[in-house]
Amino acid sequence: MQELILGILKEIELDKEYAKLCERFCDFDNSANLNKKEVDPIIKSFDSGFKYIARDRTFMKETAFEEYTVRFFIGFKSGIVDFGYLVWKEGDNNNFYKGDLQTLSKEVDAEFEGNVRYSRPLATSLEDFKEILSKYFELFESFKQHFQEAVQS
Repeated sequence: MQELILGILKEIELDKEYAKLCERFCDFDNSANLNKKEVDPIIKSFDSGFKYIARDRTFMKETAFEEYTVRFFIGFKSGIVDFGYLVWKEGDNNNFYKGDLQTLSKEVDAEFEGNVRYSRPLATSLEDFKEILSKYFELFESFKQHFQEAVQS
């Protein structure tokens, strides 16, 4: 499973796209501390299927692909915007794979952290948050499409 996921991430050039995002949104000193009330409608405008998990301050969505389940997460704190996931096969209690975009980018390119100032994008405003999410959802849709094609073949 790990090789399949890493292959997809290389194909969609996750490391390069994520590095561009991190470099574009790197104003640590002016990062915005966004709250759920502000970000909820923005996230739902991209995908209404994301639900808020209060104890984790995270939005989550679960999607099924054949016998696999993929759970996607969007987290935000102190301007840092994070996107992660878990993948597992139905009937199997073990998580096959999990990660966030920072960790996955390092797995695709070991030099990732040396290529960026901060390894996660930082939102300084709601507009930044929207732009970061726009790229996340573009990568999310590309990953979903490739993953679905792979598990159906």
